[in-house]
Amino acid sequence: MNTATANCQRVLITGGAGFIGSHVVRLLVRKYPDAHFVNLDNLTYAGNLANLDDVAHEPNYRFVKADICDYAHIRQIFAEHRITGVIHLAAESHVDRSIADPFIFAKTNVLGTLTLLQAAKEHWKDDMQGKLFYHVSTDEVYGS
Repeated sequence: MNTATANCQRVLITGGAGFIGSHVVRLLVRKYPDAHFVNLDNLTYAGNLANLDDVAHEPNYRFVKADICDYAHIRQIFAEHRITGVIHLAAESHVDRSIADPFIFAKTNVLGTLTLLQAAKEHWKDDMQGKLFYHVSTDEVYGS
């Protein structure tokens, strides 16, 4: 975390049980023991909590099973954990699956991102200073 990120002491990481997300979670939990990390994952085809066995019991780590499209639940998570930063990694990303069911891709990748952005905006409305929202995604979201 850089200086700006260091101010985000309560970070929500979406998609943190996936291959890339779990590496990010493990790195940050170990490197920043004074920060608190909430790993939010719906544990679909890409998520596997076994990826996080080595940090599962760390005092600065929490796992929450949730769908990023569930606005009420996301709002509750922001409030309960007093989230000050977001690293949004959750996305549908398998090309074959996008062809078979493009609606689930639009729902997760677009509506899910909008849900997180709106929850952050609402939760931080009285104090945006130092709040960060990073969105990392796939070519299905950004294009080639």
